[in-house]
Amino acid sequence: MSSFLLGLGLILAGGLAAARSGALFRLLVAGGCAAGAVPAFAVLAGGAPLQVSFSARMPGGAWVLGIDALSAWFLIIVFGVGGATALYGVSYLGHLRDPARASRAHLLLSFLLVSLALVVTAAAAMPFLMAWELMAIAAYLLVVIEDEKPEVRQAGLLYLIVTHAATLALFALFAHWGGHARDLTFDALADAAPGLPTQGATVLALALAAFGLKAGVVPLHFWLPEAHSAAPSHVSALFSGVMIKTGIYGLLRVLLLLGGAPAWWGWTVLCLGVVSGVLGVLWALTQHDLKRLLAYHSVENIGIILLGIGAGTLGLAYHHPVVALLGFAGAALHTLNHALFKSLLFLGAGAVVVATGRRDIERLGGLARRMPLTWAAFLAGSVAIVGLPPLNGFVGEWVTYQALLAGGTLDGPIRLQAPAAAVLGLIGALALACFAKVCGIVFLGEPRTPEAWSAREPGPGMLLPLSFLVLACAYIGLVPAFAVGTSARIGAAVAHLPAAEAGATLRELTAAARSAGWISAGLVLLIALVALGRSRVRSRRRPRQPTWRCGYAYAEPRMQYTASSFAAPLIAAYRPVTGVRVERSRAAFRTHPTDLVLAGGVRPLWRGLKWTAERLRPIQQGRLPLYLVYIVATVILLLLLSCADRSA
Repeated sequence: MSSFLLGLGLILAGGLAAARSGALFRLLVAGGCAAGAVPAFAVLAGGAPLQVSFSARMPGGAWVLGIDALSAWFLIIVFGVGGATALYGVSYLGHLRDPARASRAHLLLSFLLVSLALVVTAAAAMPFLMAWELMAIAAYLLVVIEDEKPEVRQAGLLYLIVTHAATLALFALFAHWGGHARDLTFDALADAAPGLPTQGATVLALALAAFGLKAGVVPLHFWLPEAHSAAPSHVSALFSGVMIKTGIYGLLRVLLLLGGAPAWWGWTVLCLGVVSGVLGVLWALTQHDLKRLLAYHSVENIGIILLGIGAGTLGLAYHHPVVALLGFAGAALHTLNHALFKSLLFLGAGAVVVATGRRDIERLGGLARRMPLTWAAFLAGSVAIVGLPPLNGFVGEWVTYQALLAGGTLDGPIRLQAPAAAVLGLIGALALACFAKVCGIVFLGEPRTPEAWSAREPGPGMLLPLSFLVLACAYIGLVPAFAVGTSARIGAAVAHLPAAEAGATLRELTAAARSAGWISAGLVLLIALVALGRSRVRSRRRPRQPTWRCGYAYAEPRMQYTASSFAAPLIAAYRPVTGVRVERSRAAFRTHPTDLVLAGGVRPLWRGLKWTAERLRPIQQGRLPLYLVYIVATVILLLLLSCADRSA
């Protein structure tokens, strides 16, 4: 654990040094992430779990930090993606020309990285809650870093309310669970799990509420697009790639400590995964803001992860260990994959914002010629998020498909999870349509605005983190055996399967992953050969002729598809759940998306609470005699209740 603690110290030192030198910040944060990841890799390679314990006289019992396989997996995500976003942020924030704000953002980012690492290594309730709150505060301050904008302040307030609602649910969870345990260490909570009433139903419900809020599960997702679009792009990458995954970590940790969950909870998680996946991608398809679109795709991918968790829980509940292992393995693997490709996409979007100053998809176009490296990186992220080979998104969804289809071949109620595999296919098809829209409108065609015409490729400070994430996505896609095997061991740990029972499944899954890797490599080779052949044929052709302009004298950018018109046929098919308002005129066709939960539920509830508070405000008049009347009335009421209890 000494290397882990050293890494945290270096990251904090980097944040403090950011005001003096961006290069020093990069060096210290990169060194800290590398040092902190060393024990995680050692544990995942088969080493013994690590643990450090502080005084047993601390509140709630000993304060323990530990790295087991589950913690190590999430630490790799924290330090890998977190390090890339921190390095990217130095160049990204340089365009603000506000050194004080940039150094403040770097410091807050270092605190966020440390808090994320502590969340996934805390092995007792008290340090977990402290790290959770530090994470919430640092994230809030990063959301409102540009607080002169009203929409940023509104997004920050919404996030602050939601994150503290999740914290209150966690307090209730640990208070209830700790009431049956000797202390609040995770070991003690695990020992007390068999004695929880109703098979831990209260703990499971509170865990789903608290961690579901943090993960952005529908209908608890409404804060996520607002916060992600308000924060700087590299912070959005860290939020989507890492921070919301603490909700997934929390669910897996609770399942690990409880030793499983009843079937009703598994079905609930599976259904939430279906709803989040389908609605998340549909809502993304309606968006015109590039960062909001990517944020809704985070909701979609959280749904895919929940499909794996739901399948794994049902496998345990119905005593099918292979399904349990595959489900939890698929959830863990897709968590890593989503962290990589979604961070890549947000950083690519940040490069577009720096180059053009715009996030509105309708105002971009033609960037592939002006920013070819950014285009290649964004295209790689798009292929990965859609779940196509040869990149890592295909591998994670493939394992989840295995879990859902394996359950569908068995007898009993677990067979009913098979249709979720078809839903997963639908999600992939809609995601393909969405990213065909994004890549086509933003990067292809002709520029629609002067800013798009003048766009230029960003510098190496932003391109190198993009390249690292592309290589990570390609490595898992082409050489998936290590990632699949490791995630399967994590799935076996969450399912409490002994090594002898899980060994055969692990070997079969790893062998299948190697075969998938060879298929992906063959696909890459085929694509390269086709591209080479096309280039040779094209070089022998006659000079290119201008494109037919449908009888017009010259082509205009307005003749191209817009984001609204491209997605209109699909949106029309799902209009009741998309929340889209359509505007048609002789000159234009536009769609205006709204979040059904935020606009139809949260905001009316907030207005109702505000109205009630204003009506109750006259009670607080600031007059001492009136306050004395309140006190006397309260004392009399308490005495009457006490007398009633004694007489009963």
